[in-house]
Amino acid sequence: MPLSSDLAVALVLAAVFCFVALAVYVVGRLFTERPAREDARLKEISHDSPFNGEPEAGVFGAWAPALAAQIPESETEKQEFRQMLRQAGMYHPRASETIYALRFLLLIAPLVIAFVLAVMMDRQYTLPIALTGVLVAVVLAIVPRLYVFFRRRRHMQKIRDGLADVIDMLGMCVSGGMPISAGLEQVARRMTAYPECANELLLLRRQAELGGIKRALEDFTRRVNLPEAAQLAGLLLRNTNLGTELVGSLSMQADHLRLARRQAALTEANKTPVKLLFPIMFCFAPAVLILLTAPAVMQLEEYLRTAPTMQDIRGQVLSHQQHATMPLEVVPPAPQAGQIPVRP
Repeated sequence: MPLSSDLAVALVLAAVFCFVALAVYVVGRLFTERPAREDARLKEISHDSPFNGEPEAGVFGAWAPALAAQIPESETEKQEFRQMLRQAGMYHPRASETIYALRFLLLIAPLVIAFVLAVMMDRQYTLPIALTGVLVAVVLAIVPRLYVFFRRRRHMQKIRDGLADVIDMLGMCVSGGMPISAGLEQVARRMTAYPECANELLLLRRQAELGGIKRALEDFTRRVNLPEAAQLAGLLLRNTNLGTELVGSLSMQADHLRLARRQAALTEANKTPVKLLFPIMFCFAPAVLILLTAPAVMQLEEYLRTAPTMQDIRGQVLSHQQHATMPLEVVPPAPQAGQIPVRP
């Protein structure tokens, strides 16, 4: 039985409020707990405080595996997504399950709300409500993956910005007689301006202690998917295997990275006029055009308002034609002197 319009609107607003409140709670919890998780992870992979306990349960706790299993994806796609999470700096063992559980909730919640509203509303609103629910569900299900994608890009950019300083400090440590593992730890402790780089270096050192420097560098190149990181891993691996001179190579690599970063900054600066073209065209150009053409348009409008119409012009032409075709009045000649004027 259809409900009244006021009750239906109230139910719709209540459902939207509950859904938005749930989404804000989940996203807020993810953002507010991120620094604490990063600090905990740094403690886990540090040499002084090894991780001995169980990992955190995550946002959804024990429900995460069951909710994540509802997303139909192949094992290859799941492996690629786990690799993307690692490249985004999300190393929690249950990060993939948490993201998949969030995707499932964002997918199913609009569909359930749309089904309830379609049952309660009039039959004429069933199709629009169903289409809206499906569209909203598809869009919201993509949001977590987009979040991971943009976080990975931001994470890679921060690592690229700090990699030159990392190589310089590592070269100073090696030139002072430190081994590579101790130099990595020392650089990680000093890199407070780039915590992403410090996190990666500590993880690299921990993996080198457990499984060897070769496997640690291979995992480092997969995790930090940057050409600069691959070059650094190649230098360290060549020094480990062949015993080649490392300080000069690290110094040259740092100078090359700074030069590349300077060239990238110049490229972005050269792109600025092109990027400003569209805001100028669509924001400033219309205002300037209005200021320049408004007086002429106003004068033209005034002229057209006071100018004679075609009917007035036609009437004037006809009046002139009538005056031109009227017969001229015959004027009698003036009498000469000595003559008596004769009346006609």
